[in-house]
Amino acid sequence: MNDSHTNNFGRRFIAVVSVVLCVVSFVSTTSVASAQSVVGMSVVIPDIDPLALSANRALEQLRDDLVRFEGTPGTSISFIRLRRATAELVADRLTLDPKELEAAWADSDISHQTALLAALTQVGVPYKRFAMKPGVGFDCSGLTSFAWGQAGFNLPHNSTRQIRAADPRTQETAQAGDLLRYPGHVMMWLGVGEAVIHSPQPRQFVEVKNLSTRSMNRSTFGDPTE
Repeated sequence: MNDSHTNNFGRRFIAVVSVVLCVVSFVSTTSVASAQSVVGMSVVIPDIDPLALSANRALEQLRDDLVRFEGTPGTSISFIRLRRATAELVADRLTLDPKELEAAWADSDISHQTALLAALTQVGVPYKRFAMKPGVGFDCSGLTSFAWGQAGFNLPHNSTRQIRAADPRTQETAQAGDLLRYPGHVMMWLGVGEAVIHSPQPRQFVEVKNLSTRSMNRSTFGDPTE
């Protein structure tokens, strides 16, 4: 897909990534209070897109909250502030209402918020075919597999298999972070309008973008947690 919003930071992207995987126990696997395990991540990347840095701060705070507040993760003042700051950066880039965007994220369960923030930490990373390497490169399904892997869900590295395995959703029933598949390409919905995050195509970079109405109408929503 064409990239009309590639950030200049991404074009000069030189990344050094340290991914720290950790398992956090929950009550079940399908919701925030319910995930059996959530894989956390710490990213150290110089000269990265400021949106990715903001998302990483929010994700790290959420991971801390999951340990400290077992019954109500994602409700700390620190996390809410960091999530709002990240939503404001996305909204500014896509000319969206920041309050509407942040509200959509807040309404999503913790698994969806974790996956969405994890994807946003990779804004500016180059597209690489067949790749799923944080800070190095992703193809479209590599990005969604990585992001949902951070929430404890193992998605196949294939866009068709991902959407077929997901529970069908409509724009009215989908949550921020759900899969959105255009024929031959898989993305993650940002929760409002036609806004998505995806890894578009060779010589481009992971980006947030507003799809065209035509592309949106041809896309299919799916919830990978169901």
